[in-house]
Amino acid sequence: MKELYCQKPSVISRLLPIVLCLLSVNLAMGQSIQQQNIPFFDENNNQLDLALLGGLNNPQFSEVDWNNDGIQDLFIFDKDGNMPMALLNKGAANQVDYHFTAEYISDFPPIESWAMMRDYNCDGIMDLFAHSRIPAGIRVYRGYHDSDAVKFTLVEDFIEFPTLNNFLVNLFVTSEDYPAIDDIDNDGDLDVLTFGVSGGWVSYYENQSQEMGYGCDSLIFELVDNCWGRFFESGLSCPLDLSPKKDSCVGLDTFIGQPQAPDAGIHVGSTLLTLDMDADNDKELLLGDISFTCATMGYNTGTADTAWITSQDAMFPSDDMPIDVTIFPATFHLDVNNDGAKDLLVSPNRINTSENYATVWLYENSGASNMPDFNYQTKTFLVDEIVDLGSGTSPEFFDHNGDGLLDLVVGTFGFRVEGGNYEASIFLYENIGTLDLPEYKLVNTNYTNLPENHNLRAIDLTFGDLDGDGDKDMIFGEEFGKLFYYENVDNGDGIANFQNFDTLDGNYNDGDNTVGQIDIGQHATPFLVDIDRDGLLDLIIGEKNGNLNYWKNTGTTSEPLFLKMDDFFGSIDCREFGFPEGFCDVTVKEIDGEYVLFTGSEPGNIRRYIHIEDSLAAGAPFLQADSLFGNIVQGRRSRIAADDINGDGEFDFFIGNQRGGLALYSDGEITVSNTVPDTPDFTFNLYPNPTSNLLNINYIHTENTLADLTIFDVLGKNIYQEKIQENIQLNIANLSNGIYFCKVQIGGQFEVQKFIKR
Repeated sequence: MKELYCQKPSVISRLLPIVLCLLSVNLAMGQSIQQQNIPFFDENNNQLDLALLGGLNNPQFSEVDWNNDGIQDLFIFDKDGNMPMALLNKGAANQVDYHFTAEYISDFPPIESWAMMRDYNCDGIMDLFAHSRIPAGIRVYRGYHDSDAVKFTLVEDFIEFPTLNNFLVNLFVTSEDYPAIDDIDNDGDLDVLTFGVSGGWVSYYENQSQEMGYGCDSLIFELVDNCWGRFFESGLSCPLDLSPKKDSCVGLDTFIGQPQAPDAGIHVGSTLLTLDMDADNDKELLLGDISFTCATMGYNTGTADTAWITSQDAMFPSDDMPIDVTIFPATFHLDVNNDGAKDLLVSPNRINTSENYATVWLYENSGASNMPDFNYQTKTFLVDEIVDLGSGTSPEFFDHNGDGLLDLVVGTFGFRVEGGNYEASIFLYENIGTLDLPEYKLVNTNYTNLPENHNLRAIDLTFGDLDGDGDKDMIFGEEFGKLFYYENVDNGDGIANFQNFDTLDGNYNDGDNTVGQIDIGQHATPFLVDIDRDGLLDLIIGEKNGNLNYWKNTGTTSEPLFLKMDDFFGSIDCREFGFPEGFCDVTVKEIDGEYVLFTGSEPGNIRRYIHIEDSLAAGAPFLQADSLFGNIVQGRRSRIAADDINGDGEFDFFIGNQRGGLALYSDGEITVSNTVPDTPDFTFNLYPNPTSNLLNINYIHTENTLADLTIFDVLGKNIYQEKIQENIQLNIANLSNGIYFCKVQIGGQFEVQKFIKR
């Protein structure tokens, strides 16, 4: 049962307007918390329907019917962070009609590197094919319906095939490749095309399920051709080396079932897509290479059983906008606009070095699925409906305009720019909703006006009053481990005004009392909190190595002085097996009078630590309560912002990630996914509050009519009155400092809110 209480002021965070009382905040400690989508708007007031999907850097796409309604929905697997995502298709004819959902991937199998949906057993339900790490190959999960939802169960850890001596060996597929899994010979079961361990020849593994009388429900493979198409991919340029004869292979004297040439070199990465381009019932091949931005279409004039690529388009499609994806294009064939013809999607397939915003090229098909006419449409398909800020998002809550609503400030690693560099920034999303129905609008793409050529990346923010003037200042860390400081200079209107950009210095206390810029190594992620409860904000700073640093504030409320105390704070190590680096992030919240500490990490899991103060008093390591808090999964380099954004007494969590997006998790439902909250019949808002000179008043009424505005003092005296319509700004500089009441009335409906003039 929730109890109502009025929170006392603290140095950790400013209160909502003093007229508000907050509900006690509780956490569902042992249960999953729900991923949600709430209204976000871009700078032009366009609502982003898929806002909190989480960003797309290296997405891979497949069709799947998630909810068993007969309409093909969308499965997205992002290679950057191994993140599965789901979108529902409502099926509007000749339209892209995808909608946000999270329920279908809440208990998705752990997969990595690549994944695709294919129906191998012909039961009408998509199965999941994914990369198997050890040994490198193909793992298979069978799909089945469970309460009108698709679930998956493991059927093959890795697919094998027999050698000439009938020894079973692994069907090899690297983590860099994206193989073609398709019915190559048109016999009704799924075959595999992929590159071998070495060289540039495509191997064809034919499924023998039909031939052995099992129908299409088995995965029994045989290597029948290690030079499918008779071409060679050199990896030196986009064009393929084509064979002049159907019975010869470029670079191999003998090829069917024989080992490849020893001087072929190590295969480093290719993507394959098979499709019929000319309705002749054999498969053409669209190929991308890890070294290039182009994709090559190889045209097959052989047969379904014996492929022979005799011509090619090395700048496909050369009759339109050629594919030019930075870098390593992967291609996908599916109907995204519900017109019955499969379209073409293209995305980069190499993490860390690829384009990180224009990541989904759409070519709509104006022809048929087996005789397509692809027409370029956009480089930001779906991305322009998502909050996607490039790479490395680090969110934090901050009421920038004093209206009592928590805004969202997001630091980033940056957008990829020409030359392979990244341009980081700080983004401000203003909360334009209400106390219980938050909505966010992008209002500034360079909040704080970072200087040009600042050479800052991986910006991670924290806010707190460091100079004792009653407003919150900003500290942020960056890629090379240093901290920087912005002072919030009062400009009289209650709106944050960050000035005096400078380095943040501290006392290293290394025996020489060295004072200099705080530098913790790499990827500093600071958080301000009075961890020792002495009335001064201290710094806890995560870093790339996976540890936390503790810098105690030994100064005063107006002049902080940070002293390095511990570089292995709480004995926390954010690294996990298989991840040599931790990229630790930290957030501390007070719950029922006690601190709870959360960490994000390179693996992406969020840990929760409790009894912090008891551990500090005892000099003991912090007690880890769980290693996957709330079952939150958003891919690598998770970054956490936590607060109650809808006044329901429960913490809400915005999670940033390396894909450059945001995700929202909440114990209580905030809004119905993918819908704008219903407009109330009548409501109004005023801000900033408190204020010195200007007071903004806006109201919403279903009839968009005139309203009566009246301002009273504390004695009930009417000191101002006028007719208004929707939004006004009043200059109240002539009012004496004190408390006033603002009344907005339409007919018999009215609301009264308090504001403070200071």
